[in-house]
Amino acid sequence: PESLLTVYMQAGLSALKTPASLKPDCNIQDPLHLESFRKMAEGLPFAKHLQSKLVCRITHEIMDEHNPPMVLPNGYVYSLKAMEDMAQKNNSKIVCPRSGLECEFKDLVKAFIS
Repeated sequence: PESLLTVYMQAGLSALKTPASLKPDCNIQDPLHLESFRKMAEGLPFAKHLQSKLVCRITHEIMDEHNPPMVLPNGYVYSLKAMEDMAQKNNSKIVCPRSGLECEFKDLVKAFIS
């Protein structure tokens, strides 16, 4: 049986393992640049995504160029579709579902992701 420390180490390495981690010119800040960690990570899946997707907490739809992320004054981010639907139902008023902050649709700022 594996020791508890090994299980925890493998869980952590799995969260960090990318195809780039296994290349010879791997970033020195990546723990998998060390041979001992590479050996421990053998057979573990790649869990880190190099390209992420933003999903709206309200609509559960992907936010992209067709449904961009909108930033509320309190910093929370939801999709344009969710905010338009909420504004239409509430006379242009937006209520943040997480903090309760109330603002106008015009107060939202489109987020640009690169």
